[in-house]
Amino acid sequence: MKCICPRPGLHAPALVANYIEAGLSAARNYEKNHSLLLQELYLRSTFHEILNKMCDPLVHCAIRKQCLEQLYKPLLALKRFYSSHNSIKKYLILEREARILSHEFNPF
Repeated sequence: MKCICPRPGLHAPALVANYIEAGLSAARNYEKNHSLLLQELYLRSTFHEILNKMCDPLVHCAIRKQCLEQLYKPLLALKRFYSSHNSIKKYLILEREARILSHEFNPF
């Protein structure tokens, strides 16, 4: 996810939302094909990429704020995935990681 534009604050919400939607749609595609490992891979990689951009001080502040505000989208998708596969422990670990990092690297 890279923003090369003169006003990243204006484009940040759409940029982050489009990135998340692309990751979630790829995961949905693998769900239809019954590829659980690839579905989990795309959900987790989307979640971790958003989390990493939120924590990166070199990323524009507007994009970091949008990553924090929209982090719930991949997190809820992971919750649904792990709930349906009886792996709620993995979800709780990811949720805790997101909570800790969002408090530590809060861009607000």
